[in-house]
Amino acid sequence: MIRAVDHFSFTVSNIEKALHFFRDQLGLPASHIMEVENKEVQKIVGMPGALLRISIVTMPGGGSMELIEYVRPEGKKIDSKSCNPGVAHIAFEVEDIEHIYRNLSDKGVPFVNPPVWAPGNNSTGYWGVSYLKGPDDITVELIEKKG
Repeated sequence: MIRAVDHFSFTVSNIEKALHFFRDQLGLPASHIMEVENKEVQKIVGMPGALLRISIVTMPGGGSMELIEYVRPEGKKIDSKSCNPGVAHIAFEVEDIEHIYRNLSDKGVPFVNPPVWAPGNNSTGYWGVSYLKGPDDITVELIEKKG
């Protein structure tokens, strides 16, 4: 029986760039970078000889996100458009989405759209929603819920 979500993960091409985004620009706490090259992890990921660089990012409200850079074998870029099967995104609930949008835009963070206000789930209040692009085109959704 599934009891809880422990973590989720994004594979990135450059862990330093990913940490700059999630830790330095979004302000999420993160661990140091760990280099992992052992037979157990290679067996878990199904890649003999794999060398991974990993950082654990602490999520608000609990849980964590692993950022993993595969040094060996090196991955290749995929089409990460939201409409493609298997492509994921992460959503953060925020306060004052308009301020965050302006602040991150001023820092050069590329947004798909400025905040759009629409009825929330089951017409409960209004939500401001904005998509932005993180490292390796990871889609990040910001949501402000009102009412």
